[in-house]
Amino acid sequence: MKLSYCSLLLLVIISSPGGLVSAQKDNVVETPVKVSIPSVSLVGFAGSNTHLTNIAGKGAEQIITPSIRDTTWLNYSSIVDEKSANVISVNINSGNLPAEVVVKLNVGEDVGAGAGTMGKSTGKITLSEYPQAIITDIGSCYTGQGTKKGHPLTYSWEWPSTYDVNHPSIDNIEVSVIYTLTAGK
Repeated sequence: MKLSYCSLLLLVIISSPGGLVSAQKDNVVETPVKVSIPSVSLVGFAGSNTHLTNIAGKGAEQIITPSIRDTTWLNYSSIVDEKSANVISVNINSGNLPAEVVVKLNVGEDVGAGAGTMGKSTGKITLSEYPQAIITDIGSCYTGQGTKKGHPLTYSWEWPSTYDVNHPSIDNIEVSVIYTLTAGK
């Protein structure tokens, strides 16, 4: 009986394709997986100016004064689908800016510290109460967080000739500027 089981086993081995019985070489099953990440947008600031705040769901706010001389860094993260892009706009939200005074904002190009499809700067604008696009065509990306990351923001103030820019009351001027990241195309 023992011999017949061995004979049967040998017969199965010989009759199998290739003459050998073997287990599957790869225990791999391929299954397509689709991951969906919802669109996300975050915007924030970095710099030595302490008048920076993030507003949940609205964007970020900066309180500017004529004494602000250093550069503020605009940092952002964005996740969009491949057919969309985001836009960052800016506007004066509130403050005591005299009607004759003009505040200009120069938005530099992204310095390249992050990764992804960074937005394009529109350059220099004059701030107003109406939102203006300052960074367009933002894809899925992140600029990094902190100074010397993202886009540099530099403010300049234009005064009428009748103003004494060295007068102490000038430092009492405060303007709230809101930066909002929204869906573009």
